Amino acid sequence: MKKLNTVTAIAALFVVMTVGTLALGIAFQTPPHDHAHDHNAHAQHDHTDHENGDLQGAFSSQTQEYTCSMHPHFRSSDPNERCPICGMELIPVAAGGSDDEFVRIEFSGRSLALLGLQTEPVRRGSAYHEIRLTGQIDFDERALTSISAWTGGRIERLYVNYTGAQVDKNTPLVELYSPDLFVAQQELLQAHRQANQDAPAFLRDSQAMTLRAAKERLRLLGLSPEQIAQIIERGEARDRITIRAPSSGLVVTRNVSQGDYVNTGDVLLQLADSRQLWALFEVFERDLAYIRVGQTLEFALGTAQERLTGEVVSIAPRIDPERRTRTVRVAIEDTQSALVAGSFTRATAKIEEADVLTIPKSAALITGKRAVVYVQTEPQGGEFEARTVELGRRLGDRYEVFSGVEADELIVSRGAFRIDSELQLRGRPSMMAPEGGGPTGHEHHGHGSHDDDAYDHSAHDQNAHIQPSAVAEQIEFDAQLHLEPLFRAYHHMWEALHSDDLSAWQSAAEDFYTEVDAVHWPASFADVQGLLEQGMGHAHHVARIATARDHFFDHSQGMIALAQAGFHHGDLHLMFCPMARRGQGAHWLQQDDTLLNPYFGAQMLRCGDHEGLLSGDGGQHE
Repeated sequence: MKKLNTVTAIAALFVVMTVGTLALGIAFQTPPHDHAHDHNAHAQHDHTDHENGDLQGAFSSQTQEYTCSMHPHFRSSDPNERCPICGMELIPVAAGGSDDEFVRIEFSGRSLALLGLQTEPVRRGSAYHEIRLTGQIDFDERALTSISAWTGGRIERLYVNYTGAQVDKNTPLVELYSPDLFVAQQELLQAHRQANQDAPAFLRDSQAMTLRAAKERLRLLGLSPEQIAQIIERGEARDRITIRAPSSGLVVTRNVSQGDYVNTGDVLLQLADSRQLWALFEVFERDLAYIRVGQTLEFALGTAQERLTGEVVSIAPRIDPERRTRTVRVAIEDTQSALVAGSFTRATAKIEEADVLTIPKSAALITGKRAVVYVQTEPQGGEFEARTVELGRRLGDRYEVFSGVEADELIVSRGAFRIDSELQLRGRPSMMAPEGGGPTGHEHHGHGSHDDDAYDHSAHDQNAHIQPSAVAEQIEFDAQLHLEPLFRAYHHMWEALHSDDLSAWQSAAEDFYTEVDAVHWPASFADVQGLLEQGMGHAHHVARIATARDHFFDHSQGMIALAQAGFHHGDLHLMFCPMARRGQGAHWLQQDDTLLNPYFGAQMLRCGDHEGLLSGDGGQHE
């Protein structure tokens, strides 16, 4: 009886510490039974024991197990034992049904209201893939006009003598002195006089041919038919010719000055149509599959709210060996925008993918190659079914789905992790442990979505579900910043702290601060820079490793923001320890998935959770 009372007291503690079955009124699907039976005689119906408060019958029928609310994979039959990972007191494991209950879980109406779940149908149709692009604005090469010297000579007068001048069609540009031009005009006048003289029939054909040849020579020297006609009408040869603009445009290049001598074919000026522009975007190899010539792209430039459209004119034939990108030329159709050629720009292009099956990103609980979603079996019902799905591409805020769900099925888009957490605490099969018994390690849903901040699950601190770095939203990827040395120094600090080596941290921190100081940070990175500079200049004065870990927390916030913007090479693992910083929780980055806690070191080296992967672009620029 004394043992039974102890078990009952622990069960009461379980009621206080968790939002499990007692608090939320959750009932797993089991075969129907008669509520009029004797509870003590049928203790295997554990869900009715919870509903009727008959804990004695539920726990006396089998050996009671205890678990850690922070690490549900740990199991013990000793209620007085503590978690070997974090040292917390253990709580009872709620009894469950048979293994075939994995796929379904049922909530009462009140439980659903408390959980705050949101559902939406699986969608088949168009989805949009967003690609972040960097590049610059330039003139459309198809609208460039070169003004060349059709004959050698001297620039007698330069009507347009500065770059940036706007000229209209037929505007005088250059007056050229040319002896060859003077001789050709004399030959034209002489041929014209002979053609108009009375002559035998056999000579008239020869004279007409000579006149045509003289006109053709002048045409090849750059004179228009109108100018040739004016010479004949004037009857006088001149040694100067005025070169006029063949079309309207902006003078973008001036290669000569007044008085210069030029040779035949030299480019004097170059005109461009300022209303016809290209956006030259650098596209990484992984995104080239989404781009094709003739495709229409919709994109926004920089921080501008106005969206532009343009047609992909060409894709560079080769990948840049250093940047690992190909240049994509997009002809901008909106000619009214205040765009300036040569300006650097960032853009987000939306690529439409037609007829794909998609789910919200927040619906998928991902661990490794597995992904689980929860399907609401009936509209407005309280029963949910776990499904393993095969995910494809990330399309904006959605995932492409190859198998596991059908179009129009209702899935949990917000709060799926709360359902899965309940399964873990009850020792039932879940996302992390398909065979039951709690999660298989320190990994949570790999997509890193923390929409469950309102859910106070057991002894988990509320801050376990905050976004790792709020400043990440303030920055954008900048191809001009090369931060790989900074990431290397950060990883060395992490290695020193999880090894409890203060002197190694001091050395690594000095290197880290040196790299921070070497970067030319844009103004928009001020908050990140402030986090990275915490403790700068004082690493050698730090005498307590606890102080070093406080600095590392600030540094991690900045580095996570940079990683979320894609400044690193390859994949980094985002880790979280809910016990760090006196229970407030803290994130950090690792290069591999073997969790080593830098905030506790040997004291709780394995305490924490894997919260996902951050894939980087920065390495592509190195």
